[in-house]
Amino acid sequence: MTGRIARHEGLRIPVGDETVAATRYEPVDEPGPSPALLNYVPYPQQDSITYGGYDPLNRYLAARGYEVIAADMVGTGGSTGFIDEPFTRREGEEPAAIVDWLADRPWTTGKVGMFGKSYGGITALDAAAQRPDALEAIVPIHTPFEGVRNAYTYGGLFELLTIGMDWLTLMQALDAKPPSDPSGDPASLDAWLERLGQLDDRDPWLFQFLDAGPDGEYWADKAIPVERIDVPVLAVDGWRDPYTEDTLRYVDRIDAPTRVLLGPWRHRMPHRGRESAVDFRRQVADWFDRFLRDEDTGVLDHPPYRVWTEREGGGTRAGVWRGLDAWPTLGDGGADRMAFALTPDGLAVDGADVPDGADVLDGDDEFDGSTATAREFSEAAAFACEPDPTVGLASVDPYGAATAPPLTNDDDARTLAFDTDPLDRPVELTGTGEVELRIESPVPDPTVVVRLVDVDPAGRGRTVAHGAVRGAFRDGLDSRDPLPTDEETDLAVALEPTSHLFEAGHRIRLAVGTALFPEVAAIPGPDGPSLGEPITVRSSPAAPSRLRFPGRRHAAADPAFADAIRMAGPDEERISARAERATGSTEWETSRTHVSDGVRAVKSSEQRVDLPHGAFAAESTHEATVDGGDPASIDARNAHRMTVENDLGTFLVDATSRISPSECRVRTTVAHEGTTLYEGEWTR
Repeated sequence: MTGRIARHEGLRIPVGDETVAATRYEPVDEPGPSPALLNYVPYPQQDSITYGGYDPLNRYLAARGYEVIAADMVGTGGSTGFIDEPFTRREGEEPAAIVDWLADRPWTTGKVGMFGKSYGGITALDAAAQRPDALEAIVPIHTPFEGVRNAYTYGGLFELLTIGMDWLTLMQALDAKPPSDPSGDPASLDAWLERLGQLDDRDPWLFQFLDAGPDGEYWADKAIPVERIDVPVLAVDGWRDPYTEDTLRYVDRIDAPTRVLLGPWRHRMPHRGRESAVDFRRQVADWFDRFLRDEDTGVLDHPPYRVWTEREGGGTRAGVWRGLDAWPTLGDGGADRMAFALTPDGLAVDGADVPDGADVLDGDDEFDGSTATAREFSEAAAFACEPDPTVGLASVDPYGAATAPPLTNDDDARTLAFDTDPLDRPVELTGTGEVELRIESPVPDPTVVVRLVDVDPAGRGRTVAHGAVRGAFRDGLDSRDPLPTDEETDLAVALEPTSHLFEAGHRIRLAVGTALFPEVAAIPGPDGPSLGEPITVRSSPAAPSRLRFPGRRHAAADPAFADAIRMAGPDEERISARAERATGSTEWETSRTHVSDGVRAVKSSEQRVDLPHGAFAAESTHEATVDGGDPASIDARNAHRMTVENDLGTFLVDATSRISPSECRVRTTVAHEGTTLYEGEWTR
């Protein structure tokens, strides 16, 4: 790795009628021009990107000999323009134009790559779908590719915690945030003042998302045509991230060299993952070396899918890296898979839908000498699932908070829970599973939530995967079809993709309920879901409700995986993975009241970035509550404050919102040295 890096701030890039604000990291000691790497996001490059969490990756790639460009999306940060609606195709056209501009600079070789997490991955995918000539490879990290997935689950539930409460409040604040360094880039101050003048002319994104619902025309032009991508893609995601299924879906549609890395991570960079940090920065550089420098770095020698298999109940450390040729699904005709029927005595192995020759439990197999697979299941059974809107409080594992995976027992006790007996041999789930239910509902659009839980010998449960669906969207978001009421209907709930080993002595638990608070929410409205009614789950020997997943039983209590691979730890030889100028923390607090049986969840965070030109600080609080007897009482209140100190003085930005069935309200204020510069409020 070579030495000096020069940071050039105040770079302006023409994009159509607008100009994009950017920072350039120059590899000073690199002889001649270098390939360029673009990170195009709506998170201001004057502070949080170039001095915050992205900076160690930017500097690492520059030290590997790349010109790294961190650029503000048009309509954000120091760039000119305004965003009426997010996730339209302009977000691919703009970075594609920047790619072409970079290719023409005398300090580049004409070859460009793109990388980014979340929104930065969206713009990388979208730019690649535009097929600019100079773009050679991309690395999207934790990335959805359909606009609707930035607001709703594939099952049609609103992403309350991650999107509605957290991200939309952040973006509301960033809409009004002044530049951190107006002296270094005077055009950024003019762009900000013009943007403030336009905020009143646009509905807040929260209102846009809620008004559209999961199947509105609003989303029609907001899906990236990933099948057009023809450059190599290193796709990255994690089991605790919201977008693992999205990653597998877009990779499946791309006809170009791809490699997939799936770890245990939350929504953060893999070289900073708490569960299993890896040498991700080196892998990104090696990917670009292969396709922008034509160096044989061996990246295509890796298996198509490298995945982390969790062990010891899904704790934060135990597991093994493995290489797979394909991602297992239930549609694989000859793949090993397992099926468990829901019975009055718990989960019983169901061999009816298992391919011949697969390594499964059959009627002659036993768990630990018990009758787990030979349980009597001779008559049809009906299970009443009473609504409890507080379920989820003990299962949600929010990203950003450094908490251990929660124990699910309180949630399990409030739902329909079906257990196996203790396993005498380990059972592996690697792939995308589902839960097939036969239900009766008195309402046409119930919410159904399933959670797959690993129960250790001490009785402690931890989430392995979950899935949630509105009954009206059981066949997909493009097919709204209300359930026939008070008659039996088949409903399949997809589980999140994962790889997990249920150890010998553990039990497999399936919990069926109607809530996952506060991760997702059923927000009632004219076309909204039905709330607060019980559903009935039916199962019989001839037509069982059942859990199905790609997987197998291992012969040894401590199996050795023949497909295990080595994964090196983080490369911090020259540049630490921690931002030098940024500090912060995130907290997660939950509580339950004893009178109303209500629950409360609070996510709070703080961040400070010490800048050469001043300081940037942010603090936020996101609080959600719901009463146990009233699903319609769900209420989320959010506040995000940003403080910017620079040569012009101190600016305060306050963004607040409330989300409830009865009212949605958004309020933003901007003050300078105690004087209000802007105040806007919107109510639904």
